Amino acid sequence: DIDSYGRWQEIIIYPAEFVPEREEMDDAGVVHHVRHPMSGEAWEGGPVVLSLEDVAWSGLCDGYNVVIHEFAHKLDMANGAANGLPRLHSGIRTEEWAGAFTPAFEHFCRRVNVGEETEIDSYASENPAEFFAVLTEYFFELPEVLHQPYPAVYELMQRYYRQDPLARRQA
Repeated sequence: DIDSYGRWQEIIIYPAEFVPEREEMDDAGVVHHVRHPMSGEAWEGGPVVLSLEDVAWSGLCDGYNVVIHEFAHKLDMANGAANGLPRLHSGIRTEEWAGAFTPAFEHFCRRVNVGEETEIDSYASENPAEFFAVLTEYFFELPEVLHQPYPAVYELMQRYYRQDPLARRQA
């Protein structure tokens, strides 16, 4: 419910992709100033930032939904830094969540690393936080694409979100 988002209450909308300047350290310890175009971003303790252009491309049931993606990050951040483990409600144990998500994430990363074509966006292999956010997009937009390879993850998301998008599609 809405309380899952805590006291967070800001959304910043840009007309199109935005390009923040950041510092990133490479493996050798060299700091680089980088600028990457972004369609959305969720800040820990801060706002959700969205590109209005990308919001318009969301909700087409094709697995891309920047609004769902960034709000999933906010849910993930409700108990600290985004790590793919949102604050779980009663009825879902942390061990149960990890027991489904960890092997699914590792399996997905192996598929991406060997260049296998995946129906789920390969961006999900970036880290567990992105895996959770991307899979949340698929859960709501293309649930069959998530359910087929990862039924245990789908079942946990069904319980977490207290919804069953597959049942709605079949009705």
